[in-house]
Amino acid sequence: MSRLGPRGALIDLACGDPDLTHIAYGRLLDVPPAARIDVSNGSVRAHPGTVDHRVYFGVDDPDAARRLLGRRGLAPEEPVGVVGAAEPSVTRDTDITGIDHLVFTAPGRDHALALFGATLDLDFRLEREVADDARQLFFRATDLVVEVIAGAGPSPGEPNRCALWGVAWRSADVEATHRRLSALGVGTNEIRVGRKPGTRVFTVHDDALATRTLVIETAPRPI
Repeated sequence: MSRLGPRGALIDLACGDPDLTHIAYGRLLDVPPAARIDVSNGSVRAHPGTVDHRVYFGVDDPDAARRLLGRRGLAPEEPVGVVGAAEPSVTRDTDITGIDHLVFTAPGRDHALALFGATLDLDFRLEREVADDARQLFFRATDLVVEVIAGAGPSPGEPNRCALWGVAWRSADVEATHRRLSALGVGTNEIRVGRKPGTRVFTVHDDALATRTLVIETAPRPI
């Protein structure tokens, strides 16, 4: 069977004011505001709306991939799709270097496995139990991770689909990123040890970012 081999992601955020969101991401990523901001392994942009963030994974042949996803039954209400894979952007002298991982919610484990594993061909790497009968599943695209928090099943009246919950951005120097954002007046939590061994993280509080936002630094592996 043909495989998609997704790599990179275009994050398309629904928001009240795209101009304010573009400014907020320019501030977060330390680049000039733009309607689409590129990082090493993806892009972020905004469109008017209050719901339905979408993520498009990069593939070499998007037309063929869309046909394949149609045959696999990808529902149009799911928050994912495909787009032509962009060439990696030129490395910039900024502390945030790219997307570390995307966090989705799913109504159930089977739904998450069907969407991200069987349909999108992401590599299913890890599953663990979390509180309240929820499961935490991790999938890998070529150059980023997808984390899915899956419930025991949809509640009556709730939509039976996944949703983008938040984005974690990778920093080469979490302390420098924290100082820079604090100096700009952006709300942040204190730096703390992350759940994944060898990581340090902090949360960014800026409504204009349109989704939950985390900055993460991973310690380099010893040679």
